Amino acid sequence: MGAEISLLLEMSNMRTISTMAPDEIHRYDEFIDGFARMMHSQRGVPLVGGRIFAYLLVCEPTEQTAAQISAAVTASLGTVSSMTRLLLSARLIERETRRGERSAVYLISPGAMSTITRATIEAARSAREMTDRGLALMADRPLTARARLQDLRDVYLIFEKSIAALLENWEKDRTETNA
Repeated sequence: MGAEISLLLEMSNMRTISTMAPDEIHRYDEFIDGFARMMHSQRGVPLVGGRIFAYLLVCEPTEQTAAQISAAVTASLGTVSSMTRLLLSARLIERETRRGERSAVYLISPGAMSTITRATIEAARSAREMTDRGLALMADRPLTARARLQDLRDVYLIFEKSIAALLENWEKDRTETNA
């Protein structure tokens, strides 16, 4: 095998051996690590969970076993199990089993992008509601004293409305494109 690594790929009801050079397997490492750091800093997702999600965005085939994920993101099977449960509960990935297959496969949920965007809308809504409460407490203060908080509230409201409209348009366009 030399410089090549043999990977067992599970596809449908048959098993196929695919041989990939190490540089092919780790072609997306920089993207995966960067995406994981972004998910961690913006959403609090553990780094390995972000690596798994990012890997599932770019891997071929799109369905991967825990063992394949473990090898690709260099994490133990136990860690992969914990992180896939987290991603499953967030509805970012799905787990599928097939009759006659021993291992389940994981893949990006078809609705993952909408789920992520709805979480962004909810975060903006929550922040806007918090600023509304702060403004209510400041109702007896001069407008100039409330201006900074009012500006922040207005920005969150713009995010809340604009992102919701963008998501609606994207989902509509996606439905029409996939029809």
